[in-house]
Amino acid sequence: MNHLRFICLLLLLAASAAPAESNVKTDFPGTIVVTIKPLFSLLAHLTEGITTPVLLMNETQSPHHYSMRPSERRLLAEASMIVWVGPQMETNLSKIIQQQKNSAVVTALQADNLHILNRRKKHDHDETDQHPASSPETDKLDPHIWLSTDNAIAISRQLYQQLIRLDPGNAERYKENLALLLSKIKLTAEFINSTLKDRDQPFITFHDAFQYFEDENRLNYANSISFDEETGTSLKHVRRIKASMDEHHIQCLVYQEPKPAIIDALSRQSTVTATALDPLGLNAKNDKEAWFELMRQLAINFSQCLAPSQ
Repeated sequence: MNHLRFICLLLLLAASAAPAESNVKTDFPGTIVVTIKPLFSLLAHLTEGITTPVLLMNETQSPHHYSMRPSERRLLAEASMIVWVGPQMETNLSKIIQQQKNSAVVTALQADNLHILNRRKKHDHDETDQHPASSPETDKLDPHIWLSTDNAIAISRQLYQQLIRLDPGNAERYKENLALLLSKIKLTAEFINSTLKDRDQPFITFHDAFQYFEDENRLNYANSISFDEETGTSLKHVRRIKASMDEHHIQCLVYQEPKPAIIDALSRQSTVTATALDPLGLNAKNDKEAWFELMRQLAINFSQCLAPSQ
C-alpha cells in the first residue's frame, strides 16, 4: 500500500468515527486514568464521543521510575478505571495502583491472546535459536507489548470488554468505536509492512526496547549495548559491540532520546548510522494519535537506518 492510499483510508476512517449524537446515552461513570501515551491512544479511540481519558505520564520521565505528584496520587485514588501495562513497566507505580480497591484496574499484560516475549540478555544473540522463549517468566518478560500491532488489537479488545462492563449503556457506541479502531490498526500494520525495506540488514540498539516490533516485522536484530536500565554498560561489553559491528558490517544503530554519549563515540569510530526512535510516543503531537504516530515513525526510521550506505 502506498503512503497516499494509506492517508486517504485514514481520512475515511476519521470521517466515519463520529456517529450521530443519538447513539450516545450517557457519559462514562467517573474518570479513566491511563499511565502511558500508547495505551491512552488506543483507549481514547474506544471512548470517542463518550468521555476523554486522563493521561498520567505526560512528561519525559521513564515509566520505570516515574515519580508522582500529590495531585496525581489523588487522581488515581478518585479514578473509576485505571489502565496500565503492569508492574514490569510502571514499576514505581505498582504499589499505589494495586492499592486502589475502588477502581477497576486494567493490566494490559493480562490481555487475552497477547504475544509475550522474554527480556533478552547479553549473549542471547550468540545462540543458534534466536527466538525468545514461548512461556516467559513473569519477572523476566519484556513489557513493551504495545510495539506489536497484533498485541495492540488484543489490548484494544481487553479495554473494550472492561468499558462495556462498567458502562453497558454505551455498549453499542463502544462496539462501533472498536470496529473503527481495529480497522485503523490493521491499516497501520499494512503501512509498516509496505514501508520496511532491507529487513535482512543487521542492526544494534542502545537499549533493548524494540523486540516486539522487530519480532513481528522479522527485522535482523544483532545486539544491544544495554540490556538493563538499572545497570551501566561495561567497557568490555562496548568493545564486544564494536567488534561485532566491524565483523558483521553493521551500519544501523538505534537509540532513544536523550542521546547517550556512547552513540557519538561509536559513530566516530565507524560508519554506522545512528537513528533516534520513540517507542513511547513522547514526540507525538496528538496524544490520541500517539500509538499510530509512533508505529508509523518506527517503520520510517528503521527503513531509513537499514538502507545500505551508498
